[in-house]
Amino acid sequence: MASDDVPAEGGPGDTLNPSESTDSDEVRNDDGDIVVDPPDDWSAADKFGMTAREEHEGESLDDRLAAEEPDVLAEPAPLQELPGRAHRGQVSGTPEDGDSLFDVVEE
Repeated sequence: MASDDVPAEGGPGDTLNPSESTDSDEVRNDDGDIVVDPPDDWSAADKFGMTAREEHEGESLDDRLAAEEPDVLAEPAPLQELPGRAHRGQVSGTPEDGDSLFDVVEE
């Protein structure tokens, strides 16, 4: 199927013919060899921004605020009981961060 201006081995000039021009192996690009599986479930276009107009205009602040959901926190951890007296090495009742660098002499 070669015409006078398109040789059989390639396209016009030094270009590839149409059957080879998008072959990923010929253009040394492996993107065309990757197969993408379709999603398991069909998803409807039921969210804002699915059309070009909505995407261009953007969602209003009122709609975005209405869609917000509060963060749900788990039950708070029980507070540990603080010691009855503060040790002299403690500051404002905060326990030390580990063993002392110096030997503490009990008096």
